[in-house]
Amino acid sequence: MRTEAAEALLRAVLPPRAVGAARADDVPGPLFAAERELCAGAGPRREGEFTTGRWCAHRALARLGELPVAVGRGPRGEPVWPHGVLGSITHCPGFRAAALCRADDAWALGIDAEVDAPLPPRVRERLISADEAGRMRPEVAGERLLFSAKEAAYKACSALVGDGRLSPLAGLRIFVEPGEHGPGAAGRFRARIPAVNGLRGADTYRFEGRWQRSHGLVVTSCVVVRSGTEVPTTRPRRVVGTPLGPQTRSAWDSST
Repeated sequence: MRTEAAEALLRAVLPPRAVGAARADDVPGPLFAAERELCAGAGPRREGEFTTGRWCAHRALARLGELPVAVGRGPRGEPVWPHGVLGSITHCPGFRAAALCRADDAWALGIDAEVDAPLPPRVRERLISADEAGRMRPEVAGERLLFSAKEAAYKACSALVGDGRLSPLAGLRIFVEPGEHGPGAAGRFRARIPAVNGLRGADTYRFEGRWQRSHGLVVTSCVVVRSGTEVPTTRPRRVVGTPLGPQTRSAWDSST
């Protein structure tokens, strides 16, 4: 997959008013000094994932109209964004991406990317409920879609909770809209979260997700809005920043 295809795949799942950047291969940098410290001592594979994830984050900040700054790391390993900005970083073999939106447009935003392959049995048994699996078509390996959707929703939930204690990933429930779920398909999902310490009025939040299966990957996003409000339906009229040129897993293990 070329980087142009990675960008298109990310755009397919971004909620309205969000921007992002993606790559299909690794770049050597540059990184801010504070970011270099975060990956000091990492092996080549991990350093490539981290460096390219931050490169995508810097591009996404520019496209949001922000000056690129060092993207730190929070207590759970989550990326730390400038004030007023929400976002998420993800990477898997052949895909690295960052997505951002303004805090005025949503409560939280999470993204995830996975290689589109069946889950290992032990992961499936631990993280996918029988009810969730029963609503997916087994012949199209829908469990990987469920897993990625949970990862995206978990990241969004973590941003809401702050320093509070998160429920296990398995506690999230994913409801994928009926339709075609095979390779090349796209659609939407909803997430329901259990009671979470530090997040009052959980039933007042709506977790709205989008997914795309393409190029051997499953990519998902999850945006959180207040119940009774509508997810914005228009994108910004102007995207700030220089477009990418051709040259140019606990939940957090795959996101920083």
